[in-house]
Amino acid sequence: MKILSANQMRQADQETIKNEPISSLALMERASKKAFYWIQNYFAQNLINTEFHIFCGIGNNGGDGLVLARLLSNFAFQINVYVVNFSDKRSKDFEANFERIKEISNVQLVELKEKADLEKIIISNQNNWIIDAIFGYGLNRVPEKIAAKTIEFINQSSNKNIISIDIPSGLFADENQSKKQHFDKKITIKAAHTLTFQSPKLSFFFDEYSEFIGNFDVLDIGLDKNFIEKLDSQNYWLTPQKIKQIYKPRTRTGHKGTFGHALLIVGSYGKIGAAQLSTKAALRSGIGLLSVRTPKCGVGILQTAIPEAMVLVDDFDQENKKSKKKNKYILNSFSDELLEKIKDYKTIGIGCGIGTEKQTQKLLLQILKTIDYPIVIDADALNILSQNRNYENDKQDWLNFVPKNSILTPHPKEFERLFGKTFSVEKRHELLRDLAQKHQFYILLKGSFSALALPNGDIYHSSFGDIGMATGGSGDVLTGIITSLLAQGYNSEESLLLGVFLHGKAGELAAKNKSSEAMLPSDLIENICTIFKLI
Repeated sequence: MKILSANQMRQADQETIKNEPISSLALMERASKKAFYWIQNYFAQNLINTEFHIFCGIGNNGGDGLVLARLLSNFAFQINVYVVNFSDKRSKDFEANFERIKEISNVQLVELKEKADLEKIIISNQNNWIIDAIFGYGLNRVPEKIAAKTIEFINQSSNKNIISIDIPSGLFADENQSKKQHFDKKITIKAAHTLTFQSPKLSFFFDEYSEFIGNFDVLDIGLDKNFIEKLDSQNYWLTPQKIKQIYKPRTRTGHKGTFGHALLIVGSYGKIGAAQLSTKAALRSGIGLLSVRTPKCGVGILQTAIPEAMVLVDDFDQENKKSKKKNKYILNSFSDELLEKIKDYKTIGIGCGIGTEKQTQKLLLQILKTIDYPIVIDADALNILSQNRNYENDKQDWLNFVPKNSILTPHPKEFERLFGKTFSVEKRHELLRDLAQKHQFYILLKGSFSALALPNGDIYHSSFGDIGMATGGSGDVLTGIITSLLAQGYNSEESLLLGVFLHGKAGELAAKNKSSEAMLPSDLIENICTIFKLI
């Protein structure tokens, strides 16, 4: 699904009004009805016992709030509407709905002009809910005066029972930290739920703003889909519908050779668990054959715990051309014979728990200079790359040795070490796009909302997953999944998108069954089979 900018949303509104045709007032009614249906479904039988406090601005977002108040007045226990008069200019559609709401007897209507008006409002118990309809996606400056005071009052009085319409008031749709505008945390609504219209807003996908958005739902309000299809956007929301387009069901005539052979280069002394997790995840994701290169100290563990994998013993000293039995705790550089063989694999996944020892760094450089197919680079392999950046000489910058269309999977700190710091999350987002285009990589910036940057400049944003995945080992599982898919014949884009989906949905299922606190990365692996069934 396309993520539209505030300006594009405005254009889509106008085109819908012109081409459907439909009046702006009727479109407001339609959008507000969608919000009403969501609220009706959410509260169900409790709706009749719920008291709503609806804070409306004087623009079209406030108009949405007024329509919602009118629709709720037939069902809810009590409706209180507060008009936040932050300006003398009211939108035409707001005015029309303001006149309608005045005729409804069980709606208490109050106009807020100064702080003293707020002090008269009583929001008492947990059956009281606040609906925020002060500012929508069109906000272009930090709220001031009575608007700012109202937002502060709501956050202090809400007991977290807040539903924001379209976007939490005080938050900008596209850019919250720039020289032109900088949102203020103290005067931004902290919603439990955000009901946004037609398209999610880009701000929803940055971890730094999640405390204001809560859970969000996208409500289709019937904007002109043909027009939206023609709009240029390089930001997308990853959806199950997209995954269904990617997924390739297996045929009866397939065999282990059909589903690829990959090499995982993983583990070091004390981190063989990372090797186990990535190996098992790769196998559970459907790969035909899997070889694992790991230090000698991990061979027995992997052979016993995961008999389906073929384990390659790492006990060769490339420098002295002989067996190096003493050095069994780290990954060493390849022999010439094995280096030649790695050209035959479909792909390589490298980095999980390998450390950054000198010999291991040589191993990574060998691989990068030998192969020409896309690989998956994670964890310590990313750290090795960051230690060997050379901004003055491209020929000595290891990043330039990474094959085109490879997949890099850094978390924010690894991204920062590899590519540098940025002024804001929005600038990091721009940098992420620029780097993927410049180097022709696929870069997955991991987080509660992961950003998947493609070489063509597009970025997919994923909301799949659970907070319980924020623990050591979850990334190893993801590396195994993506490596497996890449070996099976999915291209880099497909492997990345499908891999993130499988990983995130497996995490959601693990949290449901085990709880966010008690789930383990190994639980993700066991749930992959269920997620495949659901696609």
